[in-house]
Formats: sequence, C-alpha cells, structure tokens
Amino acid sequence: MNRIELKQRGKAAFKANYWKSVLVAFLLAIAVGGFNAGNASYNVDTDEVEDLFDPSTSYSQEVISGDTLSEQLNEQGIDADFSSLLGEQATVTAEEDSVPIVKDVGTVAGLGSLGMLLTIFLFGPLEISCRNFFKKNLSAPAELEELNVGFVPKYWHNLATMLLKTIFQFLWFLLLIIPGVVMSYAYAMTPYLAADHPELGAKETIDLSRNMMKGHKWELFVLDLSFLGWIILSVLTLGILEVFYTGPYMASTHAAFYKELCGQTSAPTDVVEADLPAEA
Repeated sequence: MNRIELKQRGKAAFKANYWKSVLVAFLLAIAVGGFNAGNASYNVDTDEVEDLFDPSTSYSQEVISGDTLSEQLNEQGIDADFSSLLGEQATVTAEEDSVPIVKDVGTVAGLGSLGMLLTIFLFGPLEISCRNFFKKNLSAPAELEELNVGFVPKYWHNLATMLLKTIFQFLWFLLLIIPGVVMSYAYAMTPYLAADHPELGAKETIDLSRNMMKGHKWELFVLDLSFLGWIILSVLTLGILEVFYTGPYMASTHAAFYKELCGQTSAPTDVVEADLPAEA
C-alpha cells in the first residue's frame, strides 16, 4: 500500500468535515482509552500506614466516636476533624509525611463499577460507531447519525464482538508483549467489519479480521509509526493537537487503510466474497 496516498486521503477527508471529525475522534479516543475514574498521588510512609490500620488500635474498631478518631489521627501527625461527620467524606491534611486516607470507600467502589460497566456496555459499540463514521467520511462528508451503527440494530452483537476481541487481546498480552502487539494489529479491522457485516458472528468477524491482516500487519504498524512526530507534538501541546488534528487525522487514515485493504475506493465497503462464510 502507498502510505503517503493513504495519509493524503485521510487528511483530505477529515478536513472536509472538520468539526464533526474532531468530535468523533474525541469520542473514539475515549472508547479506545477506556474509563479512568481518576488517581491520587500520595507520599506514603509505610510504618505510619501500618500503625494507622493496626487492628489493636481503637480507631480500627467498628464503633468509634468522631472525637476519638480525631485524637488518634492527630497523634499520628494528621490534622483532621471528624467530630461532626464520622463515616462521611472529610478533608484531611497531613504534616510533612502524609498517609493515604480513604475518604469515601463507597464512592471509589461505585466509580470502579461504573468504569467496568462503561467498558463492557458502551465503549465497544462506540468504537464501532466511530470507525464507521470515518469510513463513511472518506467518500462524502458523513453525518453524526453514522454513530448509531454500533448501537442500532445490532447492539448485543457488537458488544459481544468487541468484548471477545478484548478478551483475545488480553490473553495474548498475558503471554508476551510482542505477541500481544502483533495480535492487536491482527484484530484491528474488527470494528469496521462489525459495522459492515452484522450478519457475521462475533468469532467470524474476528477471524475475518485476522485473515485480512495476514501480510499487512507490518504495513499498518509502519503507518502508525509515521505519525510519531505528530504524537510527540500532541504530547508537547498537552493533548490539544491530539484533539484538533492528530486524532482525526490518524482515525481517518486508518479508515482509508481498511478500505484499501478491502480493495474498494468508494462506499459501500465490502470484503472479498471469498472471505465470507458460505450461505446455508
């Protein structure tokens, strides 16, 4: 494949439908990146943490007053007032060496569960929708209605396909990093195929992606590598360039790669009939 032509085609397509492409690329980044509930950085003194949660101390018991807990924490060098709200979220500051304080376990657990639910039930179909948008956008400026493809009418099919793809990739990464990366490229066409061929089963879609990518995984890897300069600039601009240029540029170029791989130059995109399962 001619890498330069693919990038030129991708760039022209997303520029012709700029703001919609930026929005969809942003959604795609969220879908691919997954859900992050947020992380906090703490400077932890291991000895103090062990002392703080020692079962022999009174504030680790089930029933304790706010005043008693405040006194115990103050003795540990932590300035906190729990006299009026025990079990609720409190603002805690530590002197010099700080220790981690779980302020609201229920909220943290809830965010973790929400992240898992979003990953399973939203992000897979959303990626299919976004990939479909950029594929359609290559032929003519696409509308945001293309984002429905991942959800209607084959939502459960799309969910199962992307979930199975994720599981397969995870299992490959458990073996070694390099096989995991290689197989992630083998499965790269799965979202496009799920949008174009909802009649296929989840496993059939993934297998078809593997067949299509035989002999082409290195080409896609080199294509991604050619964006390294733009990726570095995106990092230097704190992600601003990623949102408004690099992201939609790469997504559009990937769609051009898929259509070229299918041997098509205009919509609708279909895979070679020989690769499809025979009708009963």
